[in-house]
Amino acid sequence: MKRILLLFGVVAMLAMNATANIRVTMGKLQFWVCDDGKSVYLQKVVDGQTVSGDLYIPQIVSDGDKEYTVVAISSNAFYKQTGLTSVYIPSTVKYIHRLAFYGCTSLTNVTIPNNLEFLGDQVFDNTPWFNAMPDGPVYFGNTFYVYKNPNSMPAGTNIVIKDGTTHIASRAFVNCANLSSIHIPNSVTSIGDRAFTHCTGLTSVTLPNSAKNLANGLFNDCTGLTSVILPNTITSIPAQLFYGCTALQSITIPSTVETIFANAFYNCKSLTSVTIPAKVKAIGERAFNGCTNLTDITVPASVRYIANDALTNTAWLNNQPDGIVYIGNVAYTYKGTPSGILTIKDGTTAIANKAFSGCSGITVLRLPASLLYIGEEAFYNCTSLTYLNLPGNVKAIGHVAFSGCTNLTEISFPNSLISVGGGSSSYNSGISVFSGTQWYTDQPDGVVYAGPVAIGYKGSLPADKTVIVKEGTKAIAGYGVGKYAEKVILPNSVTTLGMYAFYDSYIKEINIPQSVTSIGRSAFSGMRSLERIDAYVDPANVAIGDDALILGMPYLDDYYDRIGTGICFFFSNTNHEMDDCVLHVLPGKEESFANAWSWARFKHIVGDLSEGDGEPGDVNGDGLVSGADVTALYNVLLDNASVAGNADVNGDGVVSGADVTALYNLLLN
Repeated sequence: MKRILLLFGVVAMLAMNATANIRVTMGKLQFWVCDDGKSVYLQKVVDGQTVSGDLYIPQIVSDGDKEYTVVAISSNAFYKQTGLTSVYIPSTVKYIHRLAFYGCTSLTNVTIPNNLEFLGDQVFDNTPWFNAMPDGPVYFGNTFYVYKNPNSMPAGTNIVIKDGTTHIASRAFVNCANLSSIHIPNSVTSIGDRAFTHCTGLTSVTLPNSAKNLANGLFNDCTGLTSVILPNTITSIPAQLFYGCTALQSITIPSTVETIFANAFYNCKSLTSVTIPAKVKAIGERAFNGCTNLTDITVPASVRYIANDALTNTAWLNNQPDGIVYIGNVAYTYKGTPSGILTIKDGTTAIANKAFSGCSGITVLRLPASLLYIGEEAFYNCTSLTYLNLPGNVKAIGHVAFSGCTNLTEISFPNSLISVGGGSSSYNSGISVFSGTQWYTDQPDGVVYAGPVAIGYKGSLPADKTVIVKEGTKAIAGYGVGKYAEKVILPNSVTTLGMYAFYDSYIKEINIPQSVTSIGRSAFSGMRSLERIDAYVDPANVAIGDDALILGMPYLDDYYDRIGTGICFFFSNTNHEMDDCVLHVLPGKEESFANAWSWARFKHIVGDLSEGDGEPGDVNGDGLVSGADVTALYNVLLDNASVAGNADVNGDGVVSGADVTALYNLLLN
């Protein structure tokens, strides 16, 4: 199974998310099933229960005839279990999250594996076992856990992390103000979030190339830090990496970097110049905000997304003349007050977030053929805009990009459009892009389309609460078929189920046509009533993950803890047990789904579909919905012939005159 993880900077090996609800219980312990369908997190002690004495965490837990490997212990799993005296953690466990054993005031003995890949902060704090450790460096297995009692650290302390250490835990050196230098060996592969926060005496650091996985806020408020050598193996600059490093004078961003996350260089007042490498595609919110002496920034043509206030309060922006400000191939903002005709120059590939937000004087918008992406709130509240002609290459429009354009009555959409409404907002509705426009008000009831993208549903549902998406639709945006439909029928033209496509809906049945190649983050998350999915796809050909950088607006979370925490579940279900949902697939594909990322979480996978069933209304099975299918449907009705699945066009379980009406509606649409 392909998984798109470009936005996370590290490969989170196994997914865990607090909203998931496939549970396995063993004794007093409750486990959550990971997205690979083969592993579990030890989530917590069963509600109302306590553990005491010696605890042996198992390597394997069973649920019926299915076995899962225990790979992690979640945050607060044994928080203040005061009767616990000893714990054995098996070698299968790679991740232990923050506060997991905090406050276990009788815990005197811990057996911990030597192959940890992530250890959160304060995991064993306030336990006799940890309290017995001497002040100074504390190691657990292959992990540097913490410098205990930073107030005891002498001024000018130099730390050498011992060889063989593979992980530096979260907040390991937090508030070590007297730390002046540190040597990190080539064995270290990951460093947890905020590991050096408030190390104000630290002046320079070299991170080895082995440290591929860096978490957020690593050097947050290291006000004495002047230089850092970053590994040439990282693919992102994590959020808040150098937040508040006011003395940082220069930085070389490795050529391997593809994303600069939010607040990465926020308030780095001494930084004067930055060269963004050629692979970078996205720059997050406030990434260079407050870099008051930054006069020179070089941005490559590869950058196609710049988030809110990325360059606000920089000398570079202050020195730009009035008018449209460009950075690389991105239209970043407008200095001054635009009115009348606004012409974006040829060669521009993207419009940044909020670039022209609130520019109420713009009456005509001329966009170049080169344009691919329009950012979030790009033209929010441009109330004088009446007509919008989107060029033929535009792929994505961000959250509320044209919301509040009250006089916008006519929009021309290109067939290239694939993503509407995605971005950093947690409410990624397709409709939100055009909310408050006259264009949206004038749309008829039913599914609302922005060209080839279904962006929402207006008005009352039909009596059977079935939504049929019209042929030719290429993508389903966030909340693109509404929340209260019970059955959704997608045509075989759909290639993309976008982020939050069916989030928090009441859908009971839905098909995933063979044409689908991408399912966005949280597309099926939080569905309240899901009972059946008919998947005609080959799981090996479907990308599941945060696909924003490929298809649309990236999701650049400020505070995402990106080591060991995994990624969102795409089939997680907060209000309905996934045990009750049956995944129907083509015969012979059962094993492929059972072993594929995310799909493997379904306990009931049945290979009972047929190829022809993938196109509702294709009664004669020729791969097309046409007038010939009307004749075929009448023959079924008149001759009481053997019924193919596609003759039941409206999906009510019987073939009747109602299916003729449904078929005509398909043809008319």
